[in-house]
Amino acid sequence: MTRLVISFVALALAVGCSGKAKPPKTTENPLAKRVTLSWGFQPEGEMTDVFLATTDETAKQVSHPVGRYKGKCDKITPAKEMNAITGAACTTTGGGTELHAVVQDNQVIIMMMGTTPGATPDPMAREEVTRVGVPLGAAIDAAP
Repeated sequence: MTRLVISFVALALAVGCSGKAKPPKTTENPLAKRVTLSWGFQPEGEMTDVFLATTDETAKQVSHPVGRYKGKCDKITPAKEMNAITGAACTTTGGGTELHAVVQDNQVIIMMMGTTPGATPDPMAREEVTRVGVPLGAAIDAAP
């Protein structure tokens, strides 16, 4: 009887291991999410309308209004202590405004601060202007 049980177990194992290979696991990665930030400026007399454009990996671009600021605006590289990936400066003869794009989780936070010629800017003096959501897990970079 014991031989009969052992024979059935051996037969079951042989049938269960038929030698057919399992299909290989696919390691295809879905298209990586990537968002590139860039600034847009539209002069309106002495003021300039500022926009933050987000472009994803499919080349879809969305323009987000940031506000209207006095002076001529240009893209800048913010000081390292600002912890921002890109920035814009709107300047007049007596100072101006800097805008910084700071990444936090799945949001880009636009921070604003006033500038005075010759004064060292203080990162703690910035105020939040707006937030722009990006897909969770997306790599965020700034346009050159």
